[in-house]
Amino acid sequence: MENTNKEKFKANRIKVLRESLGYSQEYVASQLSITQQALSRIEQNPENATLNRLKELSLILGVSLTSLIGEEDAYILQNFQQQGGQASTVMYITGISENERKAYENHIKDLKEQLFLLSDLLKKQ
Repeated sequence: MENTNKEKFKANRIKVLRESLGYSQEYVASQLSITQQALSRIEQNPENATLNRLKELSLILGVSLTSLIGEEDAYILQNFQQQGGQASTVMYITGISENERKAYENHIKDLKEQLFLLSDLLKKQ
């Protein structure tokens, strides 16, 4: 696994989890009693969030705090640059909660559907 891809995944972990659960930024922000803009800043720079805020966020998303901040092994890489066929998915996941596993599975399903639709559009051109 390329280290840069793993770091990029860690940086987007909160957003990926939130979207995979079907939660909007507005919904999660309201659960945290903060603005949508404040949640956006947390998603972009989780290292600037307080520990208490991250704990609250982990409860809302149904994942452990260590998983939320990327201290547990969890990695998903989508290969969108593959030529002439279906893109591959590389998964390396250990020690995650059931809710987090479902979120990742939903995210992968959505991405596969998008790939299928885009592939179909390209074939029609």
